[in-house]
Parts: sequence; structure tokens; C-alpha cells
Amino acid sequence: MMSAFRYRLVMVIILVWLFIIYSALSAKTLETRQVMIQPGTEASAIELNIVQLFKERLQERGIKTSVLGADRKVGNDRSFQILFGVSDHHPALANILTEHRIPELTHLAPGPEGFLLKMVHQNKQPVLLLAGVDERGCLYGVGELLRQGLDHYGKLVLPDDLHIRSAPAFEIRGTQYGQSGVAKRLADVRDWTHEETKRVILDYALAGANIFNTRPGPVFDMLKSYGLMTQGGFGANTSGRDIPDEWHAKESIGRLGYACLSVPKAREFMLEKCEQTFKSSPTYDLVKFHGGDGGGCECEKCDPYGLTFIKTVAEMAGIIHKYHPESRIYFTNQKFDNADDNAIFDYLREQPRDWLWAWGFGPGSDATTWQPGHRQTHRMDLFRYPGFGPYGLYPQEILHQLPPQHDLVYYNEITHWRYSQHGYIQMYPRADRKGDQPTHWSHEIYERRPDQFLTMVYDRLTFFAWPRYYHRVFNDLMRYGVGDITHSSGHHDHFNQWMWQRLLWSPRMTVEQVVDEYCQTWFGPEAAPDMARAIFQLEENLQEQPENPLPEKTGIDAFYQLVQTAGEKMPAERMKTNWLWRMFMQKACLDKYVQLAVQQQIDLQKRIENRVAEMLTDAALPREIESLLDVFDELKETKEMVELRETAGRLGQESDRLFGVRSEGYFNLEHDFIGLGWLKRQLQRAKASGPTERKERLRMIVDYENPGEGGYYDNLGTSNPAPHVVFGYPYDHGQPYVSQMLSEGNRPSQRSMHFTQDEDQGVTLHYRNLDPEASYKVRFTLVRPWFQDRYAHRMNQKSQAIYADDIVLAQNLELPLQMSDFFSFDIPRSVTKDGELFIRLEKAPDVATGDRVTVEQWRNSGGWGTLVSEVWLMKE
Repeated sequence: MMSAFRYRLVMVIILVWLFIIYSALSAKTLETRQVMIQPGTEASAIELNIVQLFKERLQERGIKTSVLGADRKVGNDRSFQILFGVSDHHPALANILTEHRIPELTHLAPGPEGFLLKMVHQNKQPVLLLAGVDERGCLYGVGELLRQGLDHYGKLVLPDDLHIRSAPAFEIRGTQYGQSGVAKRLADVRDWTHEETKRVILDYALAGANIFNTRPGPVFDMLKSYGLMTQGGFGANTSGRDIPDEWHAKESIGRLGYACLSVPKAREFMLEKCEQTFKSSPTYDLVKFHGGDGGGCECEKCDPYGLTFIKTVAEMAGIIHKYHPESRIYFTNQKFDNADDNAIFDYLREQPRDWLWAWGFGPGSDATTWQPGHRQTHRMDLFRYPGFGPYGLYPQEILHQLPPQHDLVYYNEITHWRYSQHGYIQMYPRADRKGDQPTHWSHEIYERRPDQFLTMVYDRLTFFAWPRYYHRVFNDLMRYGVGDITHSSGHHDHFNQWMWQRLLWSPRMTVEQVVDEYCQTWFGPEAAPDMARAIFQLEENLQEQPENPLPEKTGIDAFYQLVQTAGEKMPAERMKTNWLWRMFMQKACLDKYVQLAVQQQIDLQKRIENRVAEMLTDAALPREIESLLDVFDELKETKEMVELRETAGRLGQESDRLFGVRSEGYFNLEHDFIGLGWLKRQLQRAKASGPTERKERLRMIVDYENPGEGGYYDNLGTSNPAPHVVFGYPYDHGQPYVSQMLSEGNRPSQRSMHFTQDEDQGVTLHYRNLDPEASYKVRFTLVRPWFQDRYAHRMNQKSQAIYADDIVLAQNLELPLQMSDFFSFDIPRSVTKDGELFIRLEKAPDVATGDRVTVEQWRNSGGWGTLVSEVWLMKE
């Protein structure tokens, strides 16, 4: 017989199953292949434009859609009917809201720009109410309905009890749009049509965006036709190059095209330019004055530039308001230093500044993070109790300092995956003007580095997605502001931009919810689970993991398989036009190609190293080395690599045809990833050397880092083991790294280095516990970078001095350009007899000299005083 316990267990299981079956049966859905949209009798032109957009998007998904006249009776048609509009413009909609006792839509419930989606029944027919608090609310209601109901091609599927009442959390929700110069120049994509540009903008608007950065013209007019806001911009000292020489600003990296606002005629010129720009322009909702990234002036007359800038902007605001009194004005403090910001705080607190709406916070604005662009001083005092810092520390401080009538608005940069406001760093940040570097509170954000191999293939503006990290950045920053108009330099950041707009609408969404919604929207329900996992995997793959280098990253193959499987599950109708899936699949193919190429090069290196190790047991002959040099010619694409490259190429042609997008990485696959060039040169040198030197050169190939018994090796550069360095910091090149700066033939350890700038003390290493009876030799790896023409004219540094304690080992030693080399010196025994040794570099006397501005421009664009990649201290 069944025991009482087992009987109760069986009954519980039966009840659970009955509940599940009941729930499934009671959860009704409405499916329709034909929709009729009925706007109100007093619908505005904007509402009718949104209705037309709604109709077009439904028809794209194979749903028969028509627009009814406002006088048609509700609930008598066989087709599914949607009452659409602002209730004040739609008597039939207003009557149903009253009849069903549905609370009216107000600016408190749900809120400005909000909407209601609710299913009701009229004359026994289901009717959907799509009501907006205002015109934009109607647009966002359409966006929500499209996300809810377009899972299946050819029919609209909605819950029978659909009831969503929603409004945005932030007032300002916007972005930039367009194709990047990188996509056009490196990926050779076609230009977008006006309709494609319009579609990109409306896609973000349907996700919740309400403002776009634009110029006068067709796009401006289109935005206004949908009730969206516009932002214009003006550079307070952006003059163009065609001005008298004496007017030019002392810009932070020496760029031309900017006026010094302390020169009266230059200031008058900029005021007149502002007048001419805005007297004939349409009225923008917001006007942004940018303070940096190619602006500002370092001269003594402008110091502090922040005060010079804000006073000029105040006068320009008066000009703008003369023609456009409704435009709200804000400025950004990009690349300003502490003195500049403090001067602006003081100015704003002196008296009410009614012309100003908000302080803008963008790339280079943050005084508690070290970002590319090199803000020259930082607020170290804010790190005493960092709370949720570092990202939120300075926005919070700005709010403390601002008068209460001003807001904080963001201009976040989420478009570059490296060398950017919130991107990966390639080298640890340089010290600022005061010598300050990040505190230990914030090390985590500087330890995020791009995969060292993938970064050789992909441009800063490459296709990528960062769900987890950007979700963290959003939540750290946005609690202090009224919204964000994100900086985008193309369409490669599609996920990041879309996620930002959804979070600006609903910031409490988890990252998993955002990614799932994105994948449901853009890939459909069948493919969404695999694509969601793929996006999270992609974020992991992009990051450098020292313990898990690219050849060992199983996530590369996992990402490939997930995207491929998602494509197989996607219905043919959706796949036919899905440019976005093709971009993810290109990324999967190219990442896998790079992984195979790196592994192939590593295998070749190991093969050569193994043969060299055998040679060391005998006297290696030049002809044996010659046979090894022939092995380099065997490095060719495998069949799998060819298939991956060709698949990526085909997908790129398709994505370009469908939407003018393609991965630039496809055109940049040939690289010396691991420094085979050094290995080949070392073999060539060994072949040409005598027996003793030949053996030493071959030994370095198989045991490169080994300093021998009692010796020490320091690998300088970011995150590398350099325990003896006591002064200096990793070299960050000053500007976005370009491949020509250093030869790829260098080993990875030779490509990274420590440096100093204009300091009197150069890079210094300190050794203790040395054998006072022994003799020592020191070997350096040295190399200097090539600079682009716009920076090279101020880069006179080529050489440095080397000291052992106070004894000169080398004077005016010239560093080789781009390709590294070794330099060895004997250490006098008198220096090490106390058991300690300082190895110290010293810059050349004519480096970093001149006036303050000249030195600042040199520092800001990558100037170095001393530079070293590796150091071996070897006991003889």
C-alpha cells in the first residue's frame, strides 16, 4: 500500500500540474493578420505621421494594415482595431477610457511622454487602446507595441489582458547618428540613403529616444515632423584655420582652427560667427557649447580658460536667445582642469545666470578618472571616501557646486571600445600635470585591457557590444543627471546605443532583461536566447585575459556557434533582411580567424624554438640556421581560415547591400601577432655571427627572459612584472595607438614600456641584496615610436643617458626607431659593492624645454623624456 507521505507527495504533484495546465489554458492571446488603426478626429500632423510609421512597420512584418477614418464606429469590424492618439484629440478613445473607468493619462500618471496600452472589448470585439499623454507618448506606445507583438511574421500576437502604463525615467534621451568615417574609409561601405538615415533615427526613437544631434536640413525637418527634439552645437572658439596667426589659440595638443578668446578681435570674430550661425538657423531645443577635444586655449591671458570660456558663452547665449528665446543652452567642460572648473563654479554662484540650463558632462569632463584626452589635473580629494566611485564622484561634486537652478546632463561616449571615456585602456594612464595617477580605489577600470591580438585587427570604431560594463557605467553615472545625449561616431555601437535608450526609459531593468529585449526585438523569439548568450560571450572575448590568451579562449568558438545556431533558427523572412545578424556573424568569423592565425604563429615559433634548443647542444652552423629561416615561408592560411575569411567577406557584402554596414576587420587580417619579425632577425644575426656570439643569440630565442643565476628581469609596461621600477609609468603614446608607431616585428614585451615626461628624473630601477663580490652586466631593450606628421614636428627626443648610480654608462644613446634592439653595459664593481644599485635614465638636455605651453603641448601629444621596454641585470 502507498504510504501517507507518498500519497501526499503524489497529490501535490498532481495539483501543481493542474495549476500549470489551468494557467496555460487561461492565458489567452489575441492573434490577428489584419489591423486597422483609427486616429482621433482632431489628430495633429505629428500623430498622423506616427500612424503612418506604425502602419509601415506592421506591413514590413507581413500584417495587413489600414488606417480608418475617425468617424468609423468602434468594435464593429472583423479586423483588429487600434484606437490611437492623445485622448484630448480622440473623442472615441476618451469615451472608452471613461466607460471602462480607466484613469486619465496625466503628467504624473504615467508621466510626460508616457503612454497606455490596454486591451478592452467593445461590442464583443477586442479593441486596443494606444493612448499617449502627448504626441511623443504615442510614438513610444508604438515602439512598445512593436516589441510586444511582432514575434511572428505575418501576424500580431498580443496578450488578451495587455495592460502597460509607462513613461520615461529621464527627461533627456538622445544620441548622435550616422555612418563612421572608419566604415567608409576602411570597410568601404556604401552611403546611406535618406530613408536609411531616417530609419536609424526612428529605431532609436521607438526605443525611447527623444532628441538627436543634427544640423538644419531634411533630417531636422523629419525629426520635428515626429515631435522629436533637436540639439545644435557651437564651438565657442572653433574658428577654422583661416584666421590671422596672432588669433590662434594655444590649443592643448597644438591643433589649429581655434581662436584665442583673449585676443579682442578674435573674440569679436567668434561672436559675429555665432550671430551669423543662429540668425538664419531653425530653433533648436538644446544648444551645446563644447569646451574641449580640440578647443580651449593654454595661454597665460586665458588662464583660467574656464572663466574666459563661460563669459564668452554667456554673451553668445544672449545672441542665440535674441533669435531663439526657447532654446535651452548648456556647455561641456571637456578637458578643463580643476582651476577651469572652479572658476566656472564661482562665476555661476556670483549671481543667477538665467541664460544657462545645464552643465554638460562628456569625454574628458571627469576629474576623478584618467581618460584619453588627458585632463591635466584631477580632484584627488574626492577619493578620501569614494563611495560608489570613481565614475560617480565628480558628477556628485558638480551637483554640490552648481546653483540649484542648473541641471547636469550627460554626453557619454559609448562608441569606442578602446582609448575612450569608458573604453579599454591600452596602457596605464600617464601622470597628470601634478604627477597624480589613479588611486587604488579605481584600479579596476584601468586593468580592463583589450585583447592584445584582436586590437591589432579592429579599429577603435569597430562593431562591438558591452552589456555588463556599460550597464554598470550607466548606473554609476545617471543617478546625478537629467539625461544623456550619447556620443556615437557610427552604427557599429548599435547595441550600446539601443541599450542606453532603453535604460534612460527604465533604469531599473537588469542587464539580462535589456539584452533579452534587444534580442527579441532584432532577432525574434526563435533566435533570441542564443543571441543573448552570444552578446554576453562577446563582451568576455574582447577583454585581455592574461591567464587565458586568445588561442585558449573557448569563448571564441562558443560565440561563433551561438550566432550560427541563432541564424539557423531564425525564420527565412526575418533572416532575409537581417543586417544585424550578419554583423555579429562577421565578427564571429573574423575573431575565429584571428585565433587560428595567432595559434599558427605560436606553433611556428615553438617549432623553431625546439629546433634551436637542439642546436645549442652542438655547434650550430650557418647552413642549419638558413634552413630554419626557410620555415617562415611555410606560414600560409589553412583551409579553415580561408573558409572563415570568405564567409566573412560574403556576409560583409550582404550587410553592406542591406544597410551600408560591414566589419573593417575583414580588410586588416595580415599581422605579425607575436613578434616573428624579431625571431627572424635574431636568426639572421646569429647566422652572421661568430660561434660565441651565435650561441648567445640562439640562447635568447629559447630562454628569452632568463637573466641567469643571481640575475633579475623586469618587463616594463602596463600590468607587466617589473618589481625593480621605482620611478616612471607605462607609456600610453599620448594619442590613439596606430600600427605604424611600433613595428609588429617586436615581441609583445618589446612593444610595451615605461617612460617619463618632462621630469628631471628618468625611469629608475632599484636593486637590493646584490652580491658585493660579483660583477654585473645590464641589458636594455630600447625602441622609440614613430609619430604622425601632426605631432612629429614637436618630438625632438631621440636619445637618453643611462646611469649606474652616478656613473655614466651611456650618454646621448639614440633609441632605434620602431624596431627594438638590445644595448648592454658592464656595471663597475665599485657601484655594487654595497649590495645596491640604481639604474637611472636621464632625458636629453634639449627635450621638454621652452615655455609652459610648448611643454604642455608636447606632453599632451605623447612626448617622452626617457623610455625603456625591458631590463636584465645579469651576474657575470
